[in-house]
Amino acid sequence: MRNPAKLLQLKKQYEAFTARHPKFMRYLAYITDNCMTDGTVMDVTVTDAAGKSIHGNAKLTAEDVVFLQEVRKMLSGE
Repeated sequence: MRNPAKLLQLKKQYEAFTARHPKFMRYLAYITDNCMTDGTVMDVTVTDAAGKSIHGNAKLTAEDVVFLQEVRKMLSGE
């Protein structure tokens, strides 16, 4: 069962994140709307403050694409 208080907390954190990083969120929205199809490979590298990089990737299935689109809709209030 969902915890409504936790959902409200996450919504506030999401809004604060989007306020701090508006270009990043628009970038993710663009990717979700225009680039994700069955077989798309998401390739991500994250570098921490000390300069250590971690890399990973995933080849998306049609189900993955639908899931990511639904998560985006939920977060954006669509």
